[in-house]
Amino acid sequence: MAKIVELRGMSNQKLEEMLENNREEIFNLRFQKAGARLEDYTRIRTVRREIARIETVLRMRQLAVDTAVAEPAIAAALSGKEWQGSASFEYEDSAWHVVFTDNDGRELATALVDLNKKRLTGRRARQQKSQPRLVTSYEVAG
Repeated sequence: MAKIVELRGMSNQKLEEMLENNREEIFNLRFQKAGARLEDYTRIRTVRREIARIETVLRMRQLAVDTAVAEPAIAAALSGKEWQGSASFEYEDSAWHVVFTDNDGRELATALVDLNKKRLTGRRARQQKSQPRLVTSYEVAG
């Protein structure tokens, strides 16, 4: 079972592969359980949690990229271009470092996104106060 720190350091391709293997394993475990051949019932819980961790890391990466794209200066720099965004977690800043590159590998923009800030919930609270800025810093190349 991989820890969240190890999962954050892996590539998306490796995480997708692990996710597929874990989903196949949980299918087999459930099949064994239905046939009363399963010896270790705690393995189902362990694999389910592993799947949840992997899906959380993949979702947070996508959310960090989407949040950075919503920043007006970054959106202007990326408009009309084909780009790819990748996010990695920076433990020193406790935030996601998002890098946008074009098809040639040139860096278009970078951003630091803090997804841990508390967001306001409820209609009244959102109307009275503005939402916190999740993009703490950014830099547009060029």
